[in-house]
Amino acid sequence: MASGSMAPNPRTIKHAFAPNYVCTFQVPDQDELNKRLLALVNEERRRSPESRRCEGREMWQSSRSVADDEPVKELFEHIFGAARDFADFLNWHVEGLRPVCKICWANIHPPGAFHTRHIHPPHVHMSGVYYIHAPENCGDIVFHDLARFLGLRSSTPPVVEPTALNRTLLAVKPADGLCVIFPSHIMHEVEVNRSAGDRVGFAFNINFE
Repeated sequence: MASGSMAPNPRTIKHAFAPNYVCTFQVPDQDELNKRLLALVNEERRRSPESRRCEGREMWQSSRSVADDEPVKELFEHIFGAARDFADFLNWHVEGLRPVCKICWANIHPPGAFHTRHIHPPHVHMSGVYYIHAPENCGDIVFHDLARFLGLRSSTPPVVEPTALNRTLLAVKPADGLCVIFPSHIMHEVEVNRSAGDRVGFAFNINFE
C-alpha cells in the first residue's frame, strides 16, 4: 500500500438520494401517424400564425392545447403506457389513478430557434416532448442538475469520468418518432437548431388523476 493511502472501509454504506431520471422510447409504426400529426401542426399554424408566448426563441408554438385532436389522442395511447411504466419505476403511488394530458402544444423550431432553460409548473407530475420531424443537428434537449446550475455545488472537484452518479447534465438527441418523458421539476433546455430544416413536435404535461 502506498505511503499515506487508506484502505477502503468494508463497512461503508453508500446511499443514493433523489437521483434524476429521464425516460425515452420510440413510438412503433410512427411513419403514418407522423404524417397525420404533421398535417395537424401545419393546419394549426395556418389558423394561428402568431406563436403562443413561451420560453422558446424564434419558434412557433400553438396557442391552444391540441391534446383532444384525434392523431394526438392516438399518439397518447403510447405515451400514457410509457408514463405508467415510468411512474412504476419511480415507485410513485399512483394505484387507481390514470395519466391525463390536459395541456399539449404543437411546436415548430426553424433553423436558429431554441428553447431557454426552464422547469414546468410544480403542480405537474410529468412533462415530455414527441418528435414528428427531427433533422440531423436540429438541437438536443438537455437536462441539467439544478443544484449545479444554481452554483450550490461549485466547489465539487472535477470528475475523472462522467457517470450516472456524477454528471450534471444529460443530452438527448431528437429523432423522428422519439418520445422523451421526465419529472416536471427537472430543468431542461433545447439547443439551437443548426440544421437546414424545421424541428417539429409536441410538448406536453401529464398528471395522474
